[in-house]
Amino acid sequence: MTKVLLATDGSAHSVRAAQSLRKMAERDQTIEVTVFHVAPLPDLTTPAAAGAPVPNPLLPDTYAQAQAERALSVTLAALGLPPERARGSYVIGVPGEAILAEARQGGYDLIVMGRRGLSPLKELLLGSVSQVVLHRAPCPVLIVP
Repeated sequence: MTKVLLATDGSAHSVRAAQSLRKMAERDQTIEVTVFHVAPLPDLTTPAAAGAPVPNPLLPDTYAQAQAERALSVTLAALGLPPERARGSYVIGVPGEAILAEARQGGYDLIVMGRRGLSPLKELLLGSVSQVVLHRAPCPVLIVP
């Protein structure tokens, strides 16, 4: 069995990564996939983080869960594997760190993720999740453009 962690944010980049992984999984029936979403921690500069009323009636945890379910649903559909070979999971945290923690704890053989299209300046200032994972992962990483 080959355990693969497919990191997703539900974007077109993640869908392309899922489609690439589907092709690999069709050739290798031993591949089992965990589609993994990280809902980012609340931004501490928002009014809600400061305790101000939130205009959205959904609580932050409920909103994070809804976003995670959408990202997982879209990515699992693009992956197209039967439930015995693919499952979804999500956490709330810092995306790069949470992906690395899941990879270590789950004993994955491969991490697959899409490359997020940050501008060169934003990537320089903010870094990118794929760079963090690529440089610190405990296993091989496939970045799908």
